[in-house]
Amino acid sequence: MRPFDAPHRVFFLGGLAQVMLALVLWSLWLAGAFAGAYTPPALPVSAIALHGFLMVYGVFPFFVFGFLATTYPRWMQAKALARAEYRNPAILRIAGLVVIYLGLMLGLSEMVAGILMVALGDGWLAVILLQIYRKAKASARRGIAVFPVTIFAEVAGLLLYALGLYSSSPVVIALAIRVGLFLFLLPTLFGVSFRMVPFFSAAVLPHYQRPVLPPWVPLGFLLGTALHALFATLAWPIALVFIDGVLACVAWYHLQLWFRRDAFAHGLLLLLYAGLVWLGLGFALYAIHDASLALGAVTLGRGPLHALGLGFAFSMVIAMVTRVSRGHSGRTLQSDGVSWLALVGVQLAAILRISATFPVIDRLAGLDLSVIAAPVAVLALLPWVLRYSYILLTPRIDGQSG
Repeated sequence: MRPFDAPHRVFFLGGLAQVMLALVLWSLWLAGAFAGAYTPPALPVSAIALHGFLMVYGVFPFFVFGFLATTYPRWMQAKALARAEYRNPAILRIAGLVVIYLGLMLGLSEMVAGILMVALGDGWLAVILLQIYRKAKASARRGIAVFPVTIFAEVAGLLLYALGLYSSSPVVIALAIRVGLFLFLLPTLFGVSFRMVPFFSAAVLPHYQRPVLPPWVPLGFLLGTALHALFATLAWPIALVFIDGVLACVAWYHLQLWFRRDAFAHGLLLLLYAGLVWLGLGFALYAIHDASLALGAVTLGRGPLHALGLGFAFSMVIAMVTRVSRGHSGRTLQSDGVSWLALVGVQLAAILRISATFPVIDRLAGLDLSVIAAPVAVLALLPWVLRYSYILLTPRIDGQSG
């Protein structure tokens, strides 16, 4: 077993384990709360607030930090991180999540302690990455200034969630989830796409012309998502219609700018593009939701949220883990069956969850579509999780280190 041989190994392994644990627990809770299969146990925090935390702060940061700890030094033309530099933050994050799960049985104090441990580990690694960024040449930092902002926003969101739990404030907890989603996760994944999608496209598509874009675009996208978080907190639906419409247009503009039809012949590249479709769709759904809210009509509930969190973020994670794990294990850079099963299953789960927000569709289906969305995701992701956990735990097949 080689979990500490490279930063992506330990962080991706933690993320894969957390994906399955968080989704299985959510599936079980839905089966009890909505399908009546059993009586759900009492929790020290609301199930929805817990689910939001486990997904936004429990699952996705593992993949973000694993990716950045691997690629950041390369982008900055610096030395790779030493083992202790990523091992200790990873151990703190994993141990903190274990304490959080124990806190579900022991109480809020243990949960708060666990969250603070996770924040300490994430903050530790964020400081290391910031130091690499500050020492790099200006030319090497082009287009990636967004990451120092978003990774510290993640730490701030963790501390905010801990404060919400400690003070028993649902408002603060909801704000913490909003910070994690709109100031950390979405702008970070857009920043990764801005940097890597044209690069990967040029690597496999003949005569691909990488578009020259202003380096401030990812920061501009972050500004837009931050405004969404602000306007949502202030309950300004008219302002939200405008900003979400702009964000949808920005996402789709870059998708069509980067995409070329011959990408259909390259499965691993197509995985990335599939996720990007959801980014524009999610903000378009938010704009419709905002307009309905302003008019006092039926809204889309959490449908737009799941378009972004389940459709976009999960699809990007599947593409990210597949490419990095294969490339850094000496395997060919191509997609495989379990990756496509995971991707298609996530798309189906996202469609089911979004459809559940439309009462007509939910009634026609004859069952609560939101209840079956999570188990569909679990079943689709399981073979992929097992396959890539094995790759991450075993030595490179080409005999190289890392």
